[in-house]
Amino acid sequence: MIKVFSRQLISLTLANMKARYRKTFAGFIWVILNPIILFSVQSVVFRKILKIDMPDYGLFLLGGLLPWIFITSTLEMSIPHLYNCQSLLKSFRINPFILILCQVLDNFLNFLAAFLIILLPMLFFAESPNSAFMLLPLPIFILLLAVSSISAFASLINIFYRDTKFIMGFFLNIMYFVTPIFYPVEFVPPQYRWIIDFNPLYYLVEAFRSAIYQYEPSFFWPSLLKAFGVTLVFIILSSLYWKKRKNDLYSYI
Repeated sequence: MIKVFSRQLISLTLANMKARYRKTFAGFIWVILNPIILFSVQSVVFRKILKIDMPDYGLFLLGGLLPWIFITSTLEMSIPHLYNCQSLLKSFRINPFILILCQVLDNFLNFLAAFLIILLPMLFFAESPNSAFMLLPLPIFILLLAVSSISAFASLINIFYRDTKFIMGFFLNIMYFVTPIFYPVEFVPPQYRWIIDFNPLYYLVEAFRSAIYQYEPSFFWPSLLKAFGVTLVFIILSSLYWKKRKNDLYSYI
């Protein structure tokens, strides 16, 4: 069972990547150019124009922006994916979750490539680099689990309520500004700090950033634990909803 699942997942992920880059001039390069350009522009705007005065601001922004791009771009692709694959689901005996997971893994590889391309020179030119590079797989793995569960949950909801992708897009646009991505959490006035405390995406981003920007064990490990707790909640909610509605899936597609 596990071998069949793994074989299908690998095959569909590779097929998905080939389909994305087919008939493109530069293929994979276009995919990683978007986060690189976005990071470069925002780094200049927030540091030079808006005058956010922080040491190694590029590393700080990288630790928030790259995981945020991964979250939003993956959800954008995954939410309508089950509905778009309705002919495949009706024709073959295939676990619908595999279709979502292959989309997530496809975008995850793009995220890793863009992240490493930017991170290595940033660490080299940092004024006072203080990162725990070897610990990065932990928050990255937690981020992957969280995004997979959110994508599966939202994609299934979209089968029954087709405006899910529009609501999610609107919600993420708002969350970008209320999540400390391009500004530190200390910039938020105390009376509004509760917004950050109840923002689950903040914990996923902060655990990632705390490993590459001014790493401190006393902050990193509690952040990682909070991110894992948020991810566990997402996994439970997604699993319960899939268990409840998966039998209705084929009646709506």
